[in-house]
Amino acid sequence: MIDIQEFADKVGIARRYYSVDGREIEISEQARLAALGALGLPIHDEAQLTEVIAREEQRSFERMLDPVQVVDEGSRVIVLLRTRADVSEKAMLSWTLRLEDGREIKEHCLLMEAEIADYRTVGEVEYDIRRLFLPADLPLGYHCFKAEVSDGNNQYQSGELSLIVAPTHCYVPEAMAEGKKVWGVSVQLYALRSRNNWGVGDFADLKVLLKQIARRGGAFVGLNPLHAGYPANPDPDMVSPYSPSSRRWLNIIYIRVEDIPEYTSCVKAVEMVSQKQFQQKLRALRDREYVDYRQVLELKLAVLRVLFEEQRLDDKRSLRGRKFLDFIEKGGQSLINMATYDALQASLYAQGINAWGFNVFPKEYRDANSPFVQAWRQEHADEVRFYCYLQFIAQEQLDDAFAAAQKEKMLLGTYRDLAVGVAPGSCDVWADEHGIYRPKASIGAPPDPLGPNGQSWGLSPMDPWRLRQQAYKPLIALYRANMTACGALRIDHAAGLARFWWVPPENDPTNGAYVQNNMHDILGIVALESVRQRCLIIAEDLGTIPDELRVALKKYGMYSYKLFFGERAADGGFIAPQIYEPNAMAAITTHDMPTLRGWWSNLDLSMGEKFGIYNTLTAARLAADRKIAKQRILDSLHGLMSAGADVPRYADEIPEMTPALAKALQVHMCRGSCALYSAQLEDFIGVEKPVNIPGTFREYPNWRRKLTLNLDEIFSRPFVADLTSAMTEARESASKH
Repeated sequence: MIDIQEFADKVGIARRYYSVDGREIEISEQARLAALGALGLPIHDEAQLTEVIAREEQRSFERMLDPVQVVDEGSRVIVLLRTRADVSEKAMLSWTLRLEDGREIKEHCLLMEAEIADYRTVGEVEYDIRRLFLPADLPLGYHCFKAEVSDGNNQYQSGELSLIVAPTHCYVPEAMAEGKKVWGVSVQLYALRSRNNWGVGDFADLKVLLKQIARRGGAFVGLNPLHAGYPANPDPDMVSPYSPSSRRWLNIIYIRVEDIPEYTSCVKAVEMVSQKQFQQKLRALRDREYVDYRQVLELKLAVLRVLFEEQRLDDKRSLRGRKFLDFIEKGGQSLINMATYDALQASLYAQGINAWGFNVFPKEYRDANSPFVQAWRQEHADEVRFYCYLQFIAQEQLDDAFAAAQKEKMLLGTYRDLAVGVAPGSCDVWADEHGIYRPKASIGAPPDPLGPNGQSWGLSPMDPWRLRQQAYKPLIALYRANMTACGALRIDHAAGLARFWWVPPENDPTNGAYVQNNMHDILGIVALESVRQRCLIIAEDLGTIPDELRVALKKYGMYSYKLFFGERAADGGFIAPQIYEPNAMAAITTHDMPTLRGWWSNLDLSMGEKFGIYNTLTAARLAADRKIAKQRILDSLHGLMSAGADVPRYADEIPEMTPALAKALQVHMCRGSCALYSAQLEDFIGVEKPVNIPGTFREYPNWRRKLTLNLDEIFSRPFVADLTSAMTEARESASKH
């Protein structure tokens, strides 16, 4: 008889955890059982569960080697080999280690020379578990190990072990390692306004912003996740960059049409854009307060389709054609799946089907690897190739923006954001042939001060066991893709490196369970890709973070995340930024929080009450605390001489956020000890409305609010010039201390 709770322990489902305030919280047995069910295990049929466990154990021993092993650079490498006990000790053991660069290391010996460390009986067959010692000076990289045992009569071939040799420290730019402290801005790319974009910020706007920030002393521009969305979905509320279709590919809405090399030579496309009616639509889209994703995409796709059809790139005879074809080849099946998903979804919507996710596609199209999808792809090869073209252009323009930052000598340049996961109906889940994504659970968070009722984000978690069986290949491709064309990567909800809070559909978010990930392996892979891509890693370690992860993040050189509003002492005062963790990025607010102006005017509280996030009593309590907090902020600013006489000392004298107070807050943070400081571009110009109000969906236009000024207007303001100069001076001063 299986003890189901003990089995849950072995699978990595926690029995308890420590809350943000340090209390030990027991996870219910029902929640742990539900998590096992979400992992795809037959929890209500003991005989079937016993069979599944036995089958997987037998398969593991028959393949002789684990599918993957992540080892630290310079450490002694010990590989465990499982051999049948009835094989003669005089059998010949041969193994081959093929290094990533193609070199091979081969050895052979008698089986008896391989030390037996343990033994196990599996399915009535006894196995010896032997230790093989490999060289300790293996180079960083992804290597392949195989073994063979032959006793003259029988030959046993092992499965392939992916041996990943990883550094124990992520990449850090030399200047930062030597103590240089830098600042930059964070912005939602879609929110940028300019005189030439099509009603949504794009990669050309990003290039302009990077140059402007660089020339004012900034080192980076932080962005919302650039992950692929759903270009065919007409729902105006299905636009969150944190609920993407694929985290490996890009959102095509950010393409600047006029910057595509073939645009100027395509008479039909130029004439189309030049038409009076088309230009009127563009002006209307630029003038809107919120991004109209549907209208922007319709205009862009119409012109992009003309470009693709008129200026065919899939011609090996041209340099650009070869570049496009090479992009497709390198993108492999993942790119083909992304393009197929977008093309198929568009086709279904055109037929009047509300195809918001693959799980509502016609049945024959719900599996990316089905023969029906294969046939559809062949029949609509041009449509699939068109969406490959869009990814090609998007990557090209993102690369170009990063190259512009490098030309400006920015220390980091583009700073990207990796979302926690993907939606259950997404391309990534649709194309998941190995069952790594588990759509019968949602990633979330247990109750904490920001979410007292717990949170469920509607994102499908990855199964740690299945991910390991695939030697982490999907995860490696994911991190590699997101570390290109940038100098830094923020890992949203970095707690997921160690564990995720799984919320099964039958439970509310308070009744979830923590499922452990293979933390050491994942950290090693992130470190390896970080070093190879020369990409700084910032781990957003807010919320309920286990202590062992905090220790590991510091060991691996992943930078922490510090929010000014959250750094308060026991007496309610604000901790001085000078005593923050140095290896961290500091910020005052984020995309999930109010702007400075909105916070000071209590707009978040009034809107929270309006949308039912707070009841009247809670809103009143928060408002009373806010009043105290404002005064304590002023006390801190004046006490540390970050504010001058132009900032009153008493909160009652400042009914609204003023430029002088906004500047004092930014300088206050820049004088701190954190290596990086990120300001919200909204706070340079006094934007009041928030980007996103957590806990709302259709009640507020989340992820659509634009900035209130064009880029050229922002950087022609004397206040912005004065502010950025003061920030640069404060950072330089902090670097010397």
